[in-house]
Amino acid sequence: MYAPDQFLHKRPSGTKAELDTFVKTTLKNFFETYSLDDSLEYLWRMIQQSFYTKSRILPNAERANLIAYYEHLHSLILAISLVNNDLERPK
Repeated sequence: MYAPDQFLHKRPSGTKAELDTFVKTTLKNFFETYSLDDSLEYLWRMIQQSFYTKSRILPNAERANLIAYYEHLHSLILAISLVNNDLERPK
């Protein structure tokens, strides 16, 4: 796992081909790991936990899965931002 500064400020870089590979790999890995239903459930649970942390402590396995989900989601957002940037560029 990354230290927060390393993880939060890490950005993909490289040639166009390397960035395309990053995007395709990240999208494939994310959706192979989390179905759409699981993604929506985990995202909702992350939000709930930010408001209700005192009412229920998650077991270690669930907490670890939410952290892993966050890390995948972070990479997915980066990948999607690259796709979005390409779509916004004038052709």
